[in-house]
Amino acid sequence: MESCLLLKEIVKRYESGKKKNHSVTEALRGISLNIGKGEFVAVTGRSGCGKSTLLNIMGGMDRQTSGEYLFCGQKISDMNTRELARFRNQSIGFVFQAFYLAKELNAVDNVAMPLGYAHVKYRERKRRAQEALVSVGLGSKFRAYPAQLSGGEQQRAAIARAIVNHPGVLLADEPTGNLDQENGQKIMDLLHRLHRDGMTIVMVTHDLALAEQADRMIYMEDGRQKKE
Repeated sequence: MESCLLLKEIVKRYESGKKKNHSVTEALRGISLNIGKGEFVAVTGRSGCGKSTLLNIMGGMDRQTSGEYLFCGQKISDMNTRELARFRNQSIGFVFQAFYLAKELNAVDNVAMPLGYAHVKYRERKRRAQEALVSVGLGSKFRAYPAQLSGGEQQRAAIARAIVNHPGVLLADEPTGNLDQENGQKIMDLLHRLHRDGMTIVMVTHDLALAEQADRMIYMEDGRQKKE
């Protein structure tokens, strides 16, 4: 299988305080992973084990302290701030536990936001946003504002926003965490469909039942990948 996300001995340290009060926290302690193109991987473990930190590094939202990260053969650590922003906008889709929809914008305008950052013209932004909403089952909700959508609908709108730029990789951080079981499974069904269509998905979850639906599970414990 062709490599998509390749991480080699990734370490992430956070430092705080000065002199006597100086402290160092190691969030990641030498993580090495190879995620193939088109794979669906679940990262699981207890709260505080480093799952979200790992996802943030994969998405270019944070940089590792040491180690190497290659995305489709490209070394992400070599990118400057502008190149990282372009990488996040064009290559990665993000879905979070909190939906992060702008309450003053309707569904179409929320979904179209990444296209604006990519300098896509307004008519094309609107067309592609509507297309993305239809693809997640919200074809009747173009003009609805977040407050008019259920929790499950808001998360589907957030997924539409994540995929509107046709990224190769979707990173999902506890995407069902704010939903009841029924709506959570609907989101999982949507992720499975995107996966069948060829998207690479990395999902962070503490829910083993959801993690077991992925192609592969990665267990984390205290900043390390737990040995099976």
